[in-house]
Amino acid sequence: MMEPMATDALTAVADELYDLVPDEFTAARNARAKAAKDDDRELSDRITQLKKPSPAAWIVNRLVREHAAQVDELFDLGAELREAQAHGDGRALTTLGSQRRKLVSALLALATELADAADRSPSRAVLDEVEQTLIAGTVDEAAEAAVRSGRLVRSLQAVGFEEVDLDGAVAGEASVAGPTKRRPAARGKASGKKPAARKGESDEDREAAERAAEKERDAAARAAREQAEADLRDARDRAEAADRALAEAEDLLHAAEWNADELRDERHDLEARLKELRTEIAAAERDERDAERVRAKAAVAVDRARDDVEAAEAALDRLG
Repeated sequence: MMEPMATDALTAVADELYDLVPDEFTAARNARAKAAKDDDRELSDRITQLKKPSPAAWIVNRLVREHAAQVDELFDLGAELREAQAHGDGRALTTLGSQRRKLVSALLALATELADAADRSPSRAVLDEVEQTLIAGTVDEAAEAAVRSGRLVRSLQAVGFEEVDLDGAVAGEASVAGPTKRRPAARGKASGKKPAARKGESDEDREAAERAAEKERDAAARAAREQAEADLRDARDRAEAADRALAEAEDLLHAAEWNADELRDERHDLEARLKELRTEIAAAERDERDAERVRAKAAVAVDRARDDVEAAEAALDRLG
């Protein structure tokens, strides 16, 4: 089951902040720091230092809160994986590795739904970080606790079954305990040591036991290699997908640059034409004003000529 959230003051604030979408984080953090400043200046300063989660960390935090049962199922499987690794159980490692891939794939689908619902559709690179973080939680108990906290600041990365780097990965005082020690390999399996001879055991029995142990170690090594090869294939597939996405993005960029150049050229032509039109309009307006003055003079001349005509007609009538 999910572990209870820590209750110290800083972590209580962090629990609230890391439940928000990243766009709301900074404003909410600053508001909480301001509210705490009068009563506890040190707490206020520490709240201010809380970092906004990366996109992948935010998605994992949401998965922990919204799909706790599925996360529990994955980490229960992780405990079995660690146990199989400790005992050098190659067959179990192969079976559990396959089950882990299915559970992680299902969680990635849920992660995409959560991000889409918040209008923050994740890129392939972000989903790769989510996947690596979930896998890290199955490899290392301390990493599992970090993921379960729901207060991840950044994504996690596992290398084989080694301890996961958690420096600066979790917000809050009661973040996670230090890395736990590995359990030694049990019953002489995968340890490289020969099983101790038992009382009454014949040389043939002892040699048979040694051969069985060697066979089991070989099976564990093959399973580990198969898992590593599967991880390599997955990584190469992701790299190829990323290369294709990059090529598509570059094509889009080139098309956008070409379109922008065309539009800039068109704008330059339009600006030049606009300048010409302004000159032509100014000249036309001058011609219009000149014509108006000529028309006005002509109108005055017409009025005077009409007056002269009327005066001449009147004089002629008087002589008549």
